[in-house]
Amino acid sequence: MSSYQQFLVEKEKIDTLLQRGYKIKNVRENLSGSFVEFELENNCENNKFENKKTLLVTNADARKYFSSLIFQEKRD
Repeated sequence: MSSYQQFLVEKEKIDTLLQRGYKIKNVRENLSGSFVEFELENNCENNKFENKKTLLVTNADARKYFSSLIFQEKRD
């Protein structure tokens, strides 16, 4: 898979979680990439989604993408 295709796959995973109502709560980085922790806001008991999810982001452009989302959220 090309680097651009990998970026698109990881970006889609991030966008899907954000569209489902998850917010980025924590980021842990190591040599393997970034572990982005998402938490579902306003989770009701009958919700079909898990409350927390962790996504491993390895592509550099995808890491820049979620970083820009964090900065944008802090500004708003």
